[in-house]
Amino acid sequence: MGQDVFDHLITSCPLLERLTLMNFDGFSHLNIDAPGLLFFDIGGVFDDVSFKNTFQLALVSIGLYAKDKISKRPGCSSNLLKFFAHLPHIRRLEIQSYFLKYLAVGDVPLKLPSPCVDLGYLSLRINFDDWEENKAALCLLRSSPNLQELEILARPEEVPTENFVSFREDEHWSCMFDQLRLVKVSGIAGTRLELGFISFLLLASPALERMTLKPASANGQLLMLKELLRFRRASVRAEIVYLDP
Repeated sequence: MGQDVFDHLITSCPLLERLTLMNFDGFSHLNIDAPGLLFFDIGGVFDDVSFKNTFQLALVSIGLYAKDKISKRPGCSSNLLKFFAHLPHIRRLEIQSYFLKYLAVGDVPLKLPSPCVDLGYLSLRINFDDWEENKAALCLLRSSPNLQELEILARPEEVPTENFVSFREDEHWSCMFDQLRLVKVSGIAGTRLELGFISFLLLASPALERMTLKPASANGQLLMLKELLRFRRASVRAEIVYLDP
């Protein structure tokens, strides 16, 4: 399907409520202009995605399968701001594969101009060694004041950065998540940035009930457990569940 055909298909369906795209070919710019759209699920290789007149869209799952499609042009606008401009009522968001890297292109703000007040569930696939991805993830967390459930899947296959930034010292990490109750973190290897992120969430989540952790492998499990036991928690009810890999 060509780009023009896809664009025409979307705009020709004013009653469209559910859209699923998987492993498509022939078009690379996802221009979604659908005023009645409620559900959007996509997984594939594409250059860009933009929403227009999607003010009812509530459930979004999106995965970018190729990181080489992500362009970092000097001075380019924020993908994060553009992506959320027409998603004021999103309730559930799943960011898969390399899409967080796409959102991190451009200037990442501390917060979105308009918070995602309806967002209750957020799932992120993240490379903790990419500081820009960390900032994009935190921007989403800061901008979701009513978030109750957070799932994080580590993507550790990339070359680690040489720069280490302390979560407690950087201005991006001064915030609280008053409604966050459930957190699940999977695929971690016990790196400093991963453990720093976990420690930060424990300190910033006074209503946390349970944090579930699942490492990528059995290597270094004992050291990781010892480190986790030292972390302070803002919630007196918070339970840490450690699962075998």
